Amino acid sequence: MNLDSIFDSDFIGIILLVGIPLLALQLILMITALVSLIRKPPVPGNDKILWLLVILLISTIGPIIYFAIGSSKMDEKAAQYEDEQEARRQ
Repeated sequence: MNLDSIFDSDFIGIILLVGIPLLALQLILMITALVSLIRKPPVPGNDKILWLLVILLISTIGPIIYFAIGSSKMDEKAAQYEDEQEARRQ
């Protein structure tokens, strides 16, 4: 395989055809996960920081893991925290 074949127009076209949509999908997933994480109510502990690191550092799979596991756990933890705060007020 020589250098000319790597930069052949067919090879570049395939990379562009596959790479750009995958890159766009990764970016959309990451931004959506970050917006979802930011909108979650505050919870005690470092959960948000840990999920932020998962989303940013594990690339495409991080946001998928967040939506599959983290989002619902954050909701449960936030509801539990709100219940505890309400019980303390009474």
